[in-house]
Amino acid sequence: MIATFETGGAMRAHTGTGKLVVAGGAVVLALALAACGGSSGNSAAGPTTTPAPVTATTAAPSQAIVSANQVRVIPGSATGKSPCEEAAPTPASPGEVGAGTGGSTAESAASVAASEHGARGAVQQLPLTNAEQTQLNAQMAEARAVTAKYPTVKDAEAAGYMESTVYVPCIGAHYTNIGLTTSFDPARPSELLYAGTSPDSKIVGLSFLVYHPGGPPPGFAGPNDHWHQHNANGGLCMQGGRVIGGEETTRQQCAARGGRKTLLTDIWMVHAWVAPDITCSWGVFSGECPNLGGTLGGTATSGPYPSNLKS
Repeated sequence: MIATFETGGAMRAHTGTGKLVVAGGAVVLALALAACGGSSGNSAAGPTTTPAPVTATTAAPSQAIVSANQVRVIPGSATGKSPCEEAAPTPASPGEVGAGTGGSTAESAASVAASEHGARGAVQQLPLTNAEQTQLNAQMAEARAVTAKYPTVKDAEAAGYMESTVYVPCIGAHYTNIGLTTSFDPARPSELLYAGTSPDSKIVGLSFLVYHPGGPPPGFAGPNDHWHQHNANGGLCMQGGRVIGGEETTRQQCAARGGRKTLLTDIWMVHAWVAPDITCSWGVFSGECPNLGGTLGGTATSGPYPSNLKS
C-alpha cells in the first residue's frame, strides 16, 4: 500500500510533486477518525466454473520464521534479481513483505528497518481442507472476474475508483473506492492495482482495504491470506488525507514536515494477484509481486527494470 517514504531523514524516492503518497491514505485516515464500522463474512458462492485451484505447498519446516505466528518465507524464493527487487531494493513498507505482519509488530525505527530485510519471497502455504479449497476456488473466480470488468484505469475511474497512489514498483498504482472499504467481498475490492496511471494502463492485481476492529476481517477461505497493516513505529506520517512519511519516520521528522504520526489500528489490507497479464511467483496473496518492476511515478515497464508483463 505504501508508495514511498524517507529513511533516516534522507529522501529515498518521491513523486513528481515532491509529496509522498499512500494507496487509500485519505480513505484510511477518514475511517480511523470517523471510527466507522461494519464488516462481513465471506461472500456467497461464486460461479460454478472453477479456475485452477490455489493449492498449498508443504515445504519442510527448516524455513526462516518471519513472524511470531510461525509464518515462513521459502529460502531462495527472493533472489534479488526479480524486477521488483531490482527496481526497489528496499521494500516500501515492512507490512508489504513476507507474511505481511511487519507493519504491525515492529515497534521502533530500528525494528522497522530490520524487518524490511530478509522477509521478501514466497510465504509457505498451509494446507487447506476440501471445503476451504472449494470456497477459495469460487472466491478466486469472483476476484478474477473483477480484473475483466475493470481492465484499464479508465474503466476503474468510470466506476468510481480514484487514484490514491502513483505507480510503485512491486505493488502497482492504487485506485480506491471509499464506499467498498467497510467489508470484505472478493467480487468488490476497495482497491484496484494498475501498471500505471494513464487511462489505458492495464490492471495487475487487486487490493482489499477493510476497516475491521479487533483483528483482520474474515477474508479468503483458508489460512493463507495474510492481512497487513502500517502501524510500525507509531504509524504513518500524515498531513490531512495524505501520507507524507512512512512508518520509519520519527515523530520529530514527521512534525518538521507539517505532519502527524497516525496509528490506523483497525485498517487491514491484503493483495490478490489475479490479473491475467502478470504472474506473481511469490503467491497470490503476497504483499509484493516480484515481477512488478518499473519506476516510481512512472509505469510498470519504464526504467531499467521493467515488469514481466504478458503482451
